[in-house]
Formats: sequence, C-alpha cells, structure tokens
Amino acid sequence: MVAEKALQFNSTQNITNLIKKSGMVLIFFVFSKMPIQAQSNAYQLKTGMDLGIALGSSSVFTSCYLLQKKVQPLSQASLLQLNRKSINAFDRIATNQWNPSIAKVSDGVAIGAVLMQSYFYFNKSTRSDAFKISVVTFESFMLSQSIANALKLTKRNRPFLYNPEVPLSFKYKSDARMSFFSAHTTSVSSVCFSFAFTHQYYMPNSKYNQGIWISAFTLPAVEGFLRVKAGKHYPSDVITGYLVGLGSAYLMHQLHKR
Repeated sequence: MVAEKALQFNSTQNITNLIKKSGMVLIFFVFSKMPIQAQSNAYQLKTGMDLGIALGSSSVFTSCYLLQKKVQPLSQASLLQLNRKSINAFDRIATNQWNPSIAKVSDGVAIGAVLMQSYFYFNKSTRSDAFKISVVTFESFMLSQSIANALKLTKRNRPFLYNPEVPLSFKYKSDARMSFFSAHTTSVSSVCFSFAFTHQYYMPNSKYNQGIWISAFTLPAVEGFLRVKAGKHYPSDVITGYLVGLGSAYLMHQLHKR
C-alpha cells in the first residue's frame, strides 16, 4: 500500500513538473520580443453581432448555472446501485481514476491558458488591437462555456461515482452529476486555438507560428488527459470539450476577420 501511494505521488509530481516546464515554454512565447511586421487592424468588430453573441452566451451560461444549483445529488440508495459495467467500454477506464492533486493541476492549466491572452497587450505589434482580440477571445470562450453549461443539465454521473475508493463526501454533491462535457477542456481548447488563430492572422510570417499551433493542439489534449486521470471526466467528455472549444474559436475568427 505504501509503495502504491509513493508511486502515485511520484506520478503526480512528474505530471506537475511537466506542466511547469510547459508553462515556461508558454511564458517564453508570450513575453518574448517578436520583431515581426503585424497585419494591423485584422479583426473587425460588429456592434450588433458582438452584443448578441456576448449577451446570448452570457444569458445561457447564467441561466444554466442557476438550473444546475437545483440539481439534487444522488441518494445513498442510488449510489449503491451504480455499476461500472453500465458504462460503455471506451469510457469505462475513467471509473478507476481518482486523484485530487491532478485535478488541482488541471485547474492551474486552465487558468494559465486564459492568462496567456495577455500576450497581445504586451506585444507592440498587436497592442493597438488588443481590445478587439480580447472581445473575439471572450466571445469564443463564452460560446463554448454556455454550450458546456447547457449540456451539463443532462446529468451524466462523473466517473468517480463508480469508484469505491472515493470518499462519500465527494459523491454527495450536485456537481458529481455533471460530467458531460468537460468545461475545463473546452475552455483551454477555446483560448489556445483563439490564440493560435489570432497570432497566425496578425503575424502570418512569424517563425513562432508552427510552435504556437503545436501548443494549441497539445495543451487541450493534456488538460483532457488530466481531467480523466483526476476521475472527473470520461474520455468522451474531454473529446467533446476539445472539439467544441476548437469550433467556437474557429467560428469567432471567421466572423470577425477582415
């Protein structure tokens, strides 16, 4: 038992160190000076459309959040009836996972991805258009989050509910019934792809574009992996979140580019 816990701790430490190293790479991309000629005024805001998207997404997000507060946690009798075999074979692996430390790491990745957008305020090539970029990124983020919040009302049980090693204090919560789909993954996907689309569009000749695109595809996948390892989501939850985040970023980019 001691050896198993030590192995689990070392695994968590390795993942944490990997995330920290990835963060160093991101900081380099975000705050390094890139003397690239930018395409100025590349995004165009449209007042009516932008207000509609922002208010509509925010309304859906808020109303669904309030509805989630009314969802009742599973009773003890319902928990005892849960059976891993009722989960499809593809997702069943997640029912064996549980690691609160990895869940905290995934929180850090999500926050770091959002803060990464501050790059456009520091870079002299995009500083003048930073507000427009922020609006497009915000709309992409809110669109993906409103979809995630709406679909959480389908009340899919989180995988840790099927794990007998998880304390009951975690299981007797309304949030334990909101697995589909991963809002963490879709938020990282949305902001990372928004960053890549924007950087490519404003600085098409930058030598950093390839690395930024690789990071944009990789970081949401890492976030999804962490959410599954934490026991918070099934593989299908994080795959859906990944695609929704990518789709929302692409849509907002297409709607606003000149």
